[in-house]
Amino acid sequence: MLRVVAVSAVLVLGACTPSSGASGGNRIVTPPPAASKPAGAATPRAVQTPGTTATPAVASATRLRGEGLSSNELYSGYRAILDNYVDPVDNTQLIRAATDSLRQQVRGQTTLPMFTLPLELVGGSTGNPDKDWQAFGDAYDAVVAKIPGWAQQNHPDWAVLRGMADSLHDGHTSFMTPDEAKRSYETSFAGIGVLMSRPQDNQPPLIAEIFPNSPAASSGLKRGDRIIAVDGQDVNGQSVGDIATLIRGQPGTSVRLQVNRVNSGQPLDFTMKRAVVQVDQVIGRQVPNAPIGYLKIRSFSDPTVVDQILGILDQGHQRGLRGWVVDLRGNPGGSLTAVLGAAGGFFDSSHSVVGYQVDRQRRQNPLQVPQSLNLLNGASLVVLIDRDSASGAEIFAAALQEAKIGTLVGSKSEGNVGVASQTTLPDGSVIQVTEQRFVSPSGAQIDGVGVTPDVVVDMTDEDLQNDRDPQLGKALELVVQKITAGAQGG
Repeated sequence: MLRVVAVSAVLVLGACTPSSGASGGNRIVTPPPAASKPAGAATPRAVQTPGTTATPAVASATRLRGEGLSSNELYSGYRAILDNYVDPVDNTQLIRAATDSLRQQVRGQTTLPMFTLPLELVGGSTGNPDKDWQAFGDAYDAVVAKIPGWAQQNHPDWAVLRGMADSLHDGHTSFMTPDEAKRSYETSFAGIGVLMSRPQDNQPPLIAEIFPNSPAASSGLKRGDRIIAVDGQDVNGQSVGDIATLIRGQPGTSVRLQVNRVNSGQPLDFTMKRAVVQVDQVIGRQVPNAPIGYLKIRSFSDPTVVDQILGILDQGHQRGLRGWVVDLRGNPGGSLTAVLGAAGGFFDSSHSVVGYQVDRQRRQNPLQVPQSLNLLNGASLVVLIDRDSASGAEIFAAALQEAKIGTLVGSKSEGNVGVASQTTLPDGSVIQVTEQRFVSPSGAQIDGVGVTPDVVVDMTDEDLQNDRDPQLGKALELVVQKITAGAQGG
């Protein structure tokens, strides 16, 4: 099969050492490629975005473990959204979301009505965002003070912050608990070594990839399996990130997964021991007996991936490769610096701008390649994208498409592109806010729209289950056609 030929071939174009990367976007890795904190670069989520800058933590006294945030400390997150979000935000929308989230947390608790009465008094607008917040803050502090044990266990502070962030329905505006924020910067995780794709049509998440030398690789799990339970806990309706959290744990401990498999009448159980798994962010290979290279870029995690990408392209040029398949599927983006640096290997001086950043004043700032190296040197290019290609990967793909440097194959990308800033709160939790969005070199909107491939090829569960890759197969077919046409034309 083409997948075996192209992806399992052993002619390595460049040394690929484990490097940090991002988990997020729409796919979650267990363990995820580690996310570093690049200068001027983004990290959702836990989410990867093209650019993220971190705001210093709010100063506070030593905080006891489990101690919640006060309304004054939550105010920092509220102002971060109002002051930095790329579009104007109605402050009453945020306060409504905060109040609704707090009510939802309290609902079901055995409390006297007088304990929650302050929440019923929150509402309306004075026209002053700070005064409006003060009304909510007084109610919040009153509720937390009256039921402190519940507050310490259920963290209404985090619910308030998450509710405000989620009310914007923006993939790059999000909230991370202290543990989630810490994990997003770690270099390795204890998990089982799978890539889970987001569910569609309310389906459980499926296993899109199993990493070599991982617990999952020897467990009997297969691509295309849908995870329905973890350690006996039904995960129906849970987010992919929450399911990933259930799977992760201490190295050497066991985890049991129950999955649905195509053509299997009953759910299947698999038990394995968690382990630390390093995932290469850049992989380069040559198709055997063909002058074609395969370059997989899992993420633009930080500027260190640029050297790997450019080195692989340069070695391919030295070997006389005449075509490339660049695989951006599942790539959630990453450092904007890395995106632009990598683009230099594909663009010449006539295509030095790969897009524009648009800020809240609607000013456009060009994204320029620092050095146009054009290491393709005339080689044909086909680029693979899918619905899990996001952020910096979408900028990269759209620029190659509009410059007619490469042909895009696969599924429409996610349409989740933005620059985010991060504000760290006293307990180590983080509120991330979209500050800028991107448009393509021609001015086409990407955020909320996505990038449409030149040749649409979808991947089905059956394809994954049977280890078929029709997207890669079509990409190889097209690059061979391009090389053949070029030879005939020359």
